[in-house]
Amino acid sequence: MPKSTARPGVFAALRVRDYRIYWSTGLISNTGTAMQGVALDWFVLNLTHNGTAVGWAAGLQFAPVLAFGLWGGVLADRYDRRTVLLWAQSLYALQALLLTVTVLSGNAPLWLVYLLSFGLGCVFTVENPARLSFVTELVGRSLITNAAGLNILSLNAARLIGPAIAGVLIALIGTGGVFAVNSVSFAVVLAGLLTIRPRPGPAATERPPWVGGGAAGLRYVAARPELIAVFAVFGLVSTFALNFSTTLTLFAGRVFDVGSRGLGFMSTALSVGTIAGTLMATRRASPRVRTVVAGAVLFGLCEVLAASMPTYAAFLALLLPAGFMLMTLNTAVSAFVQSEVSDAMRGRVMAVYTVISMGGAPIGGPAIGWVSQHAGVRWGMASGAAAAVAAALAVALWLSRQRSGARPSRHDAPAPAPRPVAACPPAPSPANSYAPESTSTGGTTP
Repeated sequence: MPKSTARPGVFAALRVRDYRIYWSTGLISNTGTAMQGVALDWFVLNLTHNGTAVGWAAGLQFAPVLAFGLWGGVLADRYDRRTVLLWAQSLYALQALLLTVTVLSGNAPLWLVYLLSFGLGCVFTVENPARLSFVTELVGRSLITNAAGLNILSLNAARLIGPAIAGVLIALIGTGGVFAVNSVSFAVVLAGLLTIRPRPGPAATERPPWVGGGAAGLRYVAARPELIAVFAVFGLVSTFALNFSTTLTLFAGRVFDVGSRGLGFMSTALSVGTIAGTLMATRRASPRVRTVVAGAVLFGLCEVLAASMPTYAAFLALLLPAGFMLMTLNTAVSAFVQSEVSDAMRGRVMAVYTVISMGGAPIGGPAIGWVSQHAGVRWGMASGAAAAVAAALAVALWLSRQRSGARPSRHDAPAPAPRPVAACPPAPSPANSYAPESTSTGGTTP
């Protein structure tokens, strides 16, 4: 049966009961996490009066993703994903509760804050692949693009709402109170997960081994040129073009001299663009590689144009389409990857996705900062955007050559075979050695 190309409504996936519960409780969880992030930074800053210490607290949350990211995908594929999420959310709640107790008791040494931050990152390493994979089990493949967009919408909304709520609550009840509110919010998340109808996990014979399971995920991706193309584009964009925390701060302070209030307006403009882009992306029926490539090129061009704007108002205006195209790209990547992989490999492939999306920050941030320091802030943003555009075009050219090499030329029709004497079966064509095995995933190609 041909795949439907009808566009779903913006909130089509929310008509599915289980996903509606999952999305609603996820919005609460994302908001609480955003609140805790602001409160944690503020607490560490007041404790140490040292910006480097704040950076360490944030960085330790992402270190486990690089160290153990692929192993987290093995867990997501090996066990029932709903059960994995219940354990992960419980550990999140425990981490928030420990922060609450130590801070409110006045006995919160910096080493303990660092340890809890690292623990939070370890849980995220397992929880994120399981959470991304679980969505397909709730809505099916026909609504995966819509659901992926709605997940990103939830995250962006939380990033807008959470810091604002945290700012008010820190003034009223202190950082320890914010940690307490976040720990309580996980009760809602756990209750929601318990009401979702259990889905059978993968059969025991399909469970990946503890040793080599993560490497199998890499081999699975390496055998599929379209997944390589999507991950290459997304990884390079994430590394070099997504450094807004650095570039916007520098533009506000060094280029336009608009202070913290002007920086806030920049963040708001970018967020408005991302929400609009997410809502538009949820209406796409099926993602394609060319959507990813086009999104990366257009996002990079928007950044280059923004970097060249002579006035603050013009720069602010260009952040809207930049945010719009960024979410077009993000949603297309997430939906394409989830729709193209088999159920047995989904968690491990989403673990690769998680590592790629976050692993380049330690490289790209310092690189763009160095360019901004020596060549100017405008060149810093423009160079990262140019890298994204060049990567997308190079990947598109590579993928085109891969496909053309796989198709036999009309001039290469085989000659009539001679009468067999002791005929041997023909060897497989080397040109097709890279092609992925056909699966029943129902994925699309451009």
